[in-house]
Amino acid sequence: MLVEFRIKNFRSFRDEQVLSLVASNDTVLEENCATEGKLRLLKAVGIYGPNASGKSNLLRALSTMKQIIIEGPAKPGEKLPVTAFKLSHKYSKKPSSFEVTFYHGKFRYQYGFTATSEQIHDEWLYAYPMGRLRDIPQTLFERKFNRKTGKTDWKFGSYLKGEKEKLKNRAKNNVLFLSAGAQWNNEQLTRVYEWFSEKILIILPSERSPVLTIDMLMSAEEDEERKKLSYKYINIMMRRADFGIHRINIEKEKFAPEEVNLKKVEFSPTVPEQARNKILEALRIKVEFIHRVEPALRDVHFTPLEESDGTRRFFELAGPWLLAVTKGITLLVDEIETSLHPHLVRELIQFIQSPKLKRKGAQLIFVTHDTTLLDPELFRRDQIWFTEKDKGAGTQLHSMSDYKERKPRKGEAMQKGYLAGRYGAIPILEAFSIPNG
Repeated sequence: MLVEFRIKNFRSFRDEQVLSLVASNDTVLEENCATEGKLRLLKAVGIYGPNASGKSNLLRALSTMKQIIIEGPAKPGEKLPVTAFKLSHKYSKKPSSFEVTFYHGKFRYQYGFTATSEQIHDEWLYAYPMGRLRDIPQTLFERKFNRKTGKTDWKFGSYLKGEKEKLKNRAKNNVLFLSAGAQWNNEQLTRVYEWFSEKILIILPSERSPVLTIDMLMSAEEDEERKKLSYKYINIMMRRADFGIHRINIEKEKFAPEEVNLKKVEFSPTVPEQARNKILEALRIKVEFIHRVEPALRDVHFTPLEESDGTRRFFELAGPWLLAVTKGITLLVDEIETSLHPHLVRELIQFIQSPKLKRKGAQLIFVTHDTTLLDPELFRRDQIWFTEKDKGAGTQLHSMSDYKERKPRKGEAMQKGYLAGRYGAIPILEAFSIPNG
């Protein structure tokens, strides 16, 4: 589970900001918390704020961190996808900083790095074994770029096993030591790498696609029992969402790669073969939404394009949601309310927070403008976070529970207080007008 995320000098984040999922001492809605190790962690966190205040940048920051770890640069010298705070000369040339603390297996890990688009500057990894009385970190490694010498200084802890020098040589200026270690099968580093590759899923508006849900269903093809369960759960979700859909049908169309011209697909010579195969594979998948018409109980098949935006959006989220609750994944969703009725959004959140879930570890971090969710029967105060810009246009991130003088009373109408500007993080508008109009 995710404990906290720290970000500094990335896009609109100038100064270090911390998103913490550690629960406060508040005793309300205890079912919204899960115990991991010595900590009580929140199952869900909602982020509010005016447009252009940095809400989406928070998710982009974690997405960028994951991208650098999992994908890395394709070749030596290739630039990293890092964008520093541009509105200050002091920060625009400095490295951006990313750090996460999370539980995975029998450890709590603290991992982070600093980087510019040209190179990795610092990198560190500490582990805290669970079950010990003293919460003392084990240093696995530290890396620091020395600007004076132009070289990287390394420090390895005795807890890190395996060939350190060989891995160090493979961690080039723009390659993380963690990524190199996972690539070369270092057991300890692979364990940390796996959390980023398997335990955190980020959905941004630019990446909206039904592929995640389709992949979830198609990847179960070789396991008949798993396939039945996956289809069963997706169909139940679609039926209970009141779209009038009885079931979903997904199948691969049969056509050979040489028949691609029939699909009117042309590839640029620069498109790699692996990318071509992935596109062709996607073209072979046929999705149908099946409605059952009464009284004759006749099945009518609809293509995705014939369904509403809300139906397609819910289908996009159904797969990630089921992965989160069945595999204990931390799910981050931007603009969660897009095309969905508030009751549907609320139900999705309650699903993640349900104390009836057998699998531990599911978490949701979402960005929204839907103020109907600011309900003390749905969320604790420490689950509501806000973003707003300071005088220097840097994003500031804070929790509703941070407010002392204006701290909301238990059971208080949070929606009303937020819209009244009690907690800040709302747009300050001037009346629109047409000059001389």
